[in-house]
Amino acid sequence: MGKRVRYNGERESYYHCSSPDKLEVGKVYEVISEKVSEFHTEYTLKGVEGEFNSVWFDDIPEDRIFISHSNNTPVVGEKFTLYKLIVISGKPYFQRWPTNITVKAVEYIGGNIYKVNTNSSTYIVYVG
Repeated sequence: MGKRVRYNGERESYYHCSSPDKLEVGKVYEVISEKVSEFHTEYTLKGVEGEFNSVWFDDIPEDRIFISHSNNTPVVGEKFTLYKLIVISGKPYFQRWPTNITVKAVEYIGGNIYKVNTNSSTYIVYVG
């Protein structure tokens, strides 16, 4: 999936672009291409004909998903300590991640593997 943006309801533009009448406020769109000029950027959106001013949209951050390990089973509402997989100079390492992560949701996948959601990230955690 490419860059995702949410239409914020803006309509004004100093440069020519397509009418935003086809857009829905609050709806998320996928950007197919960006046409960048000196003072203006236009988006072409998947499923919508036309080119639209980029300031009419708010960026949707990419999902942050990490592979990790923990000695403890995650519990919703509690702090959680884990070791996040990182790669340094092409070699994988597990780095201790802060204990200030509060678990928002837990889904048991199977085989001691859990999907753990926090405010800003998702962790695939092997507990063992």
